[in-house]
Amino acid sequence: MPQPLTGPPRTAGPYRLLGTLGAGGMGEVYLARRADGAAPGLVAVKTVRQDLDLTDEFRTRFRREIAAARAVRSPYAAALVDGDAGAALPWLATEYVAGPSLAEAVARTGPLPAGAVRALGAGLARALADVHAARVLHRDLKPGNVLLAADGPRLIDFGIAQAFDATALTTAGLVVGTPGFMAPEHLEGSRAVVAATDVFCLGAVLCFAATGRGPFDDDELAAVVYRISRAEADPAVLAALPGGLRETVTACLALGPADRPTPQELIGRLSGGPCEWPDGVRALIAGHEAAAAAAVRAEAGSAPPDITVAADHRGGGGDVAGPGLAVHAPPRPGHPPAVPHAPTRLGHAPAVPGQPAPRRSRRKAVLAGAAAFLAAAAIGAAVAFPQLTGGKDRGAAAAEAAPAASGAKAARIVPPYGNAGHSGEFGAAARDRSARPAGWSPWNTRLDVGATACALTGPALVCGTAAGGATALDAATGKRLWSIPAEGGAKAQMPAPAVADGIAYVPQGRGITAVDSAGGRPRWSITAPAGTFLSAMELSGGVLYAVWSADGDEPGTRMTAHRADAGHEQLWETEQKADLGGTLLVHGDRLYLSSTTTTYAFGTRDGKEAARRPGLMCAMALAHKDALLCALGGDLGVKVLDARTLEPRTVLAPGVRIAAAPAVGDRGVLVVQGDRELAGYNLASGERLWADDLKDSVPVLGGDGALVVTDDKLYPHGLDRGARLGEGKRYGGHEWSRARRVPQALAVGQVVFLAYPDGTVLSGYAP
Repeated sequence: MPQPLTGPPRTAGPYRLLGTLGAGGMGEVYLARRADGAAPGLVAVKTVRQDLDLTDEFRTRFRREIAAARAVRSPYAAALVDGDAGAALPWLATEYVAGPSLAEAVARTGPLPAGAVRALGAGLARALADVHAARVLHRDLKPGNVLLAADGPRLIDFGIAQAFDATALTTAGLVVGTPGFMAPEHLEGSRAVVAATDVFCLGAVLCFAATGRGPFDDDELAAVVYRISRAEADPAVLAALPGGLRETVTACLALGPADRPTPQELIGRLSGGPCEWPDGVRALIAGHEAAAAAAVRAEAGSAPPDITVAADHRGGGGDVAGPGLAVHAPPRPGHPPAVPHAPTRLGHAPAVPGQPAPRRSRRKAVLAGAAAFLAAAAIGAAVAFPQLTGGKDRGAAAAEAAPAASGAKAARIVPPYGNAGHSGEFGAAARDRSARPAGWSPWNTRLDVGATACALTGPALVCGTAAGGATALDAATGKRLWSIPAEGGAKAQMPAPAVADGIAYVPQGRGITAVDSAGGRPRWSITAPAGTFLSAMELSGGVLYAVWSADGDEPGTRMTAHRADAGHEQLWETEQKADLGGTLLVHGDRLYLSSTTTTYAFGTRDGKEAARRPGLMCAMALAHKDALLCALGGDLGVKVLDARTLEPRTVLAPGVRIAAAPAVGDRGVLVVQGDRELAGYNLASGERLWADDLKDSVPVLGGDGALVVTDDKLYPHGLDRGARLGEGKRYGGHEWSRARRVPQALAVGQVVFLAYPDGTVLSGYAP
């Protein structure tokens, strides 16, 4: 996300630099706007490092990037705005896209649901169609070069793009591309690359988006190159793709360029409804928008009126702006709303779109390219063009390491309750063994006080306690890493801790403390407003929301919003006359809270009331798409409300007495634990799909299946039909059903972490 600059003002050409977006080995990318306030508003500006040897050849390469970007005109690619390869420090400016890269989004929120992947693929196929129509090859389509905007994907970074008839300028003996997201012909050299090469890379990107893994991932770089050279994707990864996508991705990954579908064919295969990003991605987009606005405010030295830096979230194009600022989202006629360069060897003659290049001995060419690739990687992966990542932030740059051929993975973040909607859906990573903490084995430990819930950030499992404070455990061994004691005298059970970007946010009775998640070193703290105590907290989209309840006889509640990376910067504060406590739920642009008699929705931008539903207490709240689901322990059924208006829609499981918080996953199956059985319901129709005679259990959803936790076993469970998929695995359980002291569960990598009210925290293997 944009990070405001400090120090004296800095410029590149006519642009004032506002904040950093990313950095690479040869330069940096900045958020910027014209110093004179003229259009086009916010842009992403690439500059090169001052200490580089700016030879004529280097400037020619930079000039070629500008020309390639200028030739492309597509609503699905970030448009070139300006550039100067002859400046003392060459620079170029492109349209600023407020949103995470695909690499960042998957690393932070998990693989995308099938519908979002299809919309992603349709948008990128349209981008490639427009790129190829301009007689340009992208040549480096990868998760880090795809940005997820509110209205769909954008293709960025034409740093190694090449016109069909361009003369190769890359250093002889080097290949240009990114390991794991290259085509076989990449290994033969630049002149073997054709339009269908970009389609092969698109197939690898869609595989990563849907599964969290590239099709050629391996711990050894040589194995990656070998797999690519034969187009032998990992069968297990392909098998994890949803039906329909599997066939499309497999077709894209065909060995021969002529056997792959064209971008136009892919548009036909993948096009469907409008782009609907999952809640976690929408929260990241909102965070990027907020960070860009904060960088503008920091540069101005005062808070101007609200500034919108992204297109309308429903898509369709148009200009949206605050005073003096505009970000243009071009209209899309004929289209529905969408949803460190490693060197390799140059090869033979150019080709035209859709036709394979003339072949010399393919096997010799591939082996020669692979040898050059490995040799270059062994000496430090010399770059053939500036490693600049326009539109990527530092978090995204780290996230991009996740699918890298080296096997290094970005720190995985798993929030409590599965996702921002508290729905109990932990995604495909819950059942993907490769996501398991390194060196894990079953463990059991006991905290000094009762536990609330845990969040995973890299190797650390951060568990909150009922009285405030938190303890971090090694997720692999259960060994205690650090503890933050409770302070301030909690008046109610503390909410769960939150984690993001190496920081753990620890609830306290009289405030919130931010600490380094690796070592527990305090960074900053928020103190409760006078006469209040903390009763709820939630982190979403880079903003930390807090609910402070009145500490006295008079009812009342305050809500505050703070920048998560600098909690002392308060974004807004509101005061309510009612007592609002319990779970705080953030979904899209709404905050949900409930009193004992009324459920409320507030806007995330200003905390103002947006809707209310009298006569309904939403104690076990969860959100899914456009619905808010409410349940109450011991009450009958799950109430379904419109998430924006809070108008009642229906009641699911109307005769079931709710015994624990329900869960709903990406497949649209609501899992309800009643006092007699566990059952699954079709969320759309209300039909009961299946029932299991489990009387006390906690369902944990993961993609197309579930893990069901009982006193002593973990059961793999289907969702569509609900059949147990095995006899269950004993995990050294902890009896809780008799006292109804339900544990909070978190799942990743076929491992489940359980936090119990008596302070027991344990981890077991789920088959």
